[in-house]
Amino acid sequence: MKFQDMGRSARIELAKMAKQLGMKYIGYNPTAQQVSLEYKGKGVTYHVDELVAAYQQSNHMTS
Repeated sequence: MKFQDMGRSARIELAKMAKQLGMKYIGYNPTAQQVSLEYKGKGVTYHVDELVAAYQQSNHMTS
């Protein structure tokens, strides 16, 4: 999946996903399709697909 950077609204959605997963959103690299997050004080980088898949899986578990 190629995630287009639609500016601020896309970054807000990524931040919401990260927060729901217990992480803090740091930034997004549209060229590499990677999201930088903070988890338990450590910086981690995920491909956008991985973050979206984890978010969707967590939503299925809570529904």
